[in-house]
Amino acid sequence: MPRIEPNIPDSCCISPRFRSNSFRRSLRYQRLPSRLLHLSVLKLDGSSFEVQVARKASVAKLREAVESVFCGMLMNREDVKISWPHVWSHFCLCYKHYKLIDEKSRIKRFGIRDGDLLHFVNRIA
Repeated sequence: MPRIEPNIPDSCCISPRFRSNSFRRSLRYQRLPSRLLHLSVLKLDGSSFEVQVARKASVAKLREAVESVFCGMLMNREDVKISWPHVWSHFCLCYKHYKLIDEKSRIKRFGIRDGDLLHFVNRIA
């Protein structure tokens, strides 16, 4: 379908910028940043901490967020070193009855919503 352009005389007082297609392109909808999910993570010792991830985050991004927050909590303690590959090989995050093992899966696939509680479980149980 051919595009119909308005017929604006050259003597019109409208700036050429407003008549050009570049101005229309600059008015295109700009995607707003996605809101973050605020999740609680229950540790094996019964304590918990908060983590924030994008709504469309993968399980791998969720793990990175957990590592980041947990390491931030232990920042002042130099005597504690955590081997995250060792942790993830023995434990995994769990939501309801879903073990979050597949790193490529999106967390929204499991029905995880803002304010939900995740917990650590033995990877093989």
